[in-house]
This record gives sequence, structure tokens and C-alpha cells, in this order.
Amino acid sequence: MTSIEREFGGPWMNEHRSVMKFHRRRAEVREDGTGDLATLLAERGRVLSRFITEEAAKDRELCVTGSGWSQSDLYHNLSTHMDTSEDEGIWEVPAEAFVDGLQGAHRYVMVTGGTKVHRLMEWLGKAGRDLSLRTAGSHKGQSIAGLVGTGSHGSTWAESGAETHVRGILLATGAEKQTWLADPAAPVLREDWVRRFADIGDPAHFALARVHLGGMGFVSAYLIEAVDEFYCGLVKRARVLPPDWFDLVGEGRFAVAMGGIANGRSPRYYELTFDPFDGAGNEVLETIWFDIATDGKPAQTGAQVNHTTLEAITEKGVQGLVDVTRNPLAAEMVEARLRDLIDVPQMIFDDFKENDVCDEADVPRTLTQLTAEWHPHKLMGLRVDVYNAAIAVPRERLGEAMRIAREMAEGRNNIRQFSKDFVYTVRFAKKSPATMGFLRFEDNAIINIDGLPKNFILGTDAHLAAERLQQLFAKAGIPFAMHWGKDAQMGPDAIRRQYGDAAVDGYRAARSALLGANAEVFISPALEQWGLQSD
Repeated sequence: MTSIEREFGGPWMNEHRSVMKFHRRRAEVREDGTGDLATLLAERGRVLSRFITEEAAKDRELCVTGSGWSQSDLYHNLSTHMDTSEDEGIWEVPAEAFVDGLQGAHRYVMVTGGTKVHRLMEWLGKAGRDLSLRTAGSHKGQSIAGLVGTGSHGSTWAESGAETHVRGILLATGAEKQTWLADPAAPVLREDWVRRFADIGDPAHFALARVHLGGMGFVSAYLIEAVDEFYCGLVKRARVLPPDWFDLVGEGRFAVAMGGIANGRSPRYYELTFDPFDGAGNEVLETIWFDIATDGKPAQTGAQVNHTTLEAITEKGVQGLVDVTRNPLAAEMVEARLRDLIDVPQMIFDDFKENDVCDEADVPRTLTQLTAEWHPHKLMGLRVDVYNAAIAVPRERLGEAMRIAREMAEGRNNIRQFSKDFVYTVRFAKKSPATMGFLRFEDNAIINIDGLPKNFILGTDAHLAAERLQQLFAKAGIPFAMHWGKDAQMGPDAIRRQYGDAAVDGYRAARSALLGANAEVFISPALEQWGLQSD
């Protein structure tokens, strides 16, 4: 059954420690229900709606968090913190729930929004189910609602964001009954079965709520469509890209761009890490997944991938101290010169070559094994978090965008304006089916700025680089959009330019229609900053 435990509040920070708050009240949502799914979901709706109604009557805002993965400013200090860390529920859907003639009914699962990605992946992959998500974030510590609600993507180049898994959304809004939004293009569940626990919502709201940004109520559950379990081989290497690499990738000719190692195969996943300060003719780091065809579960699979770029900072520590003589910072940038002794790109590149280089293209791994567990890291005894911003551009303009990004980092006349606090990591994905999905283009190249966090003791230039890069892209006429779940440096005018008035107005109208008088219960500084709150 679903229960909500009220507690006193206190300090809270997100997982990356980039947002810190003090809340007066905390409510922990727990789920351990079993039995008839429709009955369970109906009771869940009554518990959640009663709680929302009580908070609304006291003019309290609700801040809903799972793992706190997002770097967006989620709530006001005096909000009630609604913690879903223990709200984990995964249920098979009964046969009587499906529309007639549905193919692949075994691939559908109902899951609470608070369920962690790694829990769902483990559940799907159990022997006998042999299922998998299509795509997930590069780590798997997020909640499903956080993963879907911000448009997170696994950069599977032929797939879009995690929202592509969603075929139905169950929302608790404080109304007497929950609201069910389903994909009008691909109905899965019978409406008479759904009405046992929810009212049927406007089909036009489904695309708007698919990437909901925390503003459409409490995500009670998702109907997720999984795929049959698949297996990939893993290749990690460092190399100098061929001169025509950007042209080939812009045309979608990934196998040719990779060279002989591809053996004519297009990759399922392709990631590249660039040193922003090292020029165009030097090495990059490549991570590639190639599909492996198997008959059933292989007898043996590869080891879990756990090593991430942040381990480079952890393991190298003060070994990475360098004295920069080539292309130095401006003399007056004293604090940045001190930070420059910790050469983040050099650490990451050295660590990759020492620990990660491999050619295991014939060793099968599941998506669960290929996505890393999240563990905090320390440098000289102190926890080091990571800064993330991600900018999606049309894939065909990646070469132009990366030239601008490199020139910005390298500076002019052998003098830099940015300390070596970050790297560029490039991934690829298809257009999002969600109205507010940040993967706006038919084919997207996502430029991640990964580096030292804003709260780093010596300061950082990483977030300043993200701001400047947007200005330069706009000046060059390169369209772009920023990942909502990372440092989304956008105001209402920028969002209207990037998404269009119809999308923004549609989102605001859907919020009003779904939440009614409770619209102000589900508000956040982020929604206000973005101009997405209701009228």
C-alpha cells in the first residue's frame, strides 16, 4: 500500500550539491503494494490526492524529489519536501487491462515515478523476463520521474530521450480521482480498466506532459514499454580524428567515421571526449557500443562498467599539478591560474588511457552493465562533485559548433580566458516526441560541458564557458536547446525562441487544465525562471 510519513524538515541538497535549501516540512512517500493492480492504483490515488489537497488548503507548495539528480532550482525554502526515495513499485500489467490485438503485451510494465532506474533495469532483466530499457542516462541513479521528466537521454544515436518509453502517465493532482494521459497514437490499455483508478485526460496533454519538468502534478506511475534484452560489445580508444570526421558524422555515416574498427557496423552508442584547450589535430577519447546478436541470454557477459571520468580527478589528485607555459591564462586571472594547476582535461585523458582503453567488441554486455553506478568521489579527502551543462545542436552543424567551442576555450594570441576546468563530451540522439523535450532537431549532437562544480573551493570557469558558448552559438545562427536536468541557463525569452510560442503556451495551458486551483502547489523557482508557470 501507499503511505505518506510526515516529518520535520531541515537542510537538503541535490545529488551534485549544486542546489542547497532548508525546508520546514518533509513528507516521505512509501510504496510496498501488491495484489490487484487497478485496486492498488486507486488506493494510491486516494492517499496522494488527500495529501495534496491538505497541503493546498494550507497554501503550501510541494517540492517532489527522488534522487535529487537535477541541477535545476526545484523549490522554495518554505515548500513541503515530498521525498520519493522509498516510493518504489514495479508491477506487471494484467492481461485484461490491454486493448484487443495488442502485440508484445509482456513488454509493458507499470512503475512508480520514484523508482530508481537501476531497480527497474534489474527487474526487467531477470531471467524469464529478459527485457531492457531502450535507453537511459549515462548513470542509473536517477528516479524514473526525474529521468523522463527532464528528457534525459542515453545518447543511443538512433533513439531519443527516455520519454520514448512512456505510453501512459498517471498523475495525482489533488482532484478526487487521478488523471490518466495516454499516447493517442498507440493505445495500450482499455479505458474501462483505467477508469477503475483514474479519469481519462485530454489526449492532447500527453505530449506536453511527457517531459513534465515537475510542473504537471505528482507522477504516481508510468506505463513503460520495454524492449527485448539486447547485448553490446564495448570499445574505448584514444585517436586523432580524420579530417573529414565532422562531415561524415553530419551525414550520419558513423561506421565510415569510425574507421576499420566498425567493420561496416553503425554503433548503438557513440561518445567522444574533447580537450577544449588542445587544438583540432590532437587525440579525442571514444566510447562505442556495437550490437551483438545472440540466441537468448549468453552464458557469460562482461563486467559491470563503473569507471567514469570523475574517477580521473579522484585517482590523479595532486599528481595532476602542472605548470602551464603554452597558451597561459591572462596574467590578472590569479585565482584561475591557481586552478589551472589542476588540469582537468589532462587528468581525464591520462586516466582514460591507463584504465579504460579496451577492445571488447565481442564481449556481450547488457544496458545495465554498460551504464555506470553513481558513486561520489573525493579529491585530497574532500568530495568533488561535477558541473554539467548540455547543449543540443543539429548534428549537421556539429563541426561548426565545435570549431566555435574550441576557439572560445583556446583564446587568442596565445592567451586564454578560461581555466582548464572542463571538457567537452559529445553524444548523439534523435528528436524527442515530447513537446518540451530538449532534443529539438531531427538528428541531435549534444555537447556536454563537464567539469568542476560551482561550489569548488577554488572557483570554476565551467559554468561561465556554458554561458559564453550559448552567446557564440546565437551569434553564429546555430540553433540549440539546453538539457533541463542539467544547468539549464535559460530565461523565458530564450525558451520561447527555442521552443516556440505554441509549445510554451500549450505547456502553461495544460498545467492549468490538469491542476486547476492546485497549480500553485506544483510551482518551483525553475518553472518561474523559465516562464512556464500557469497564468
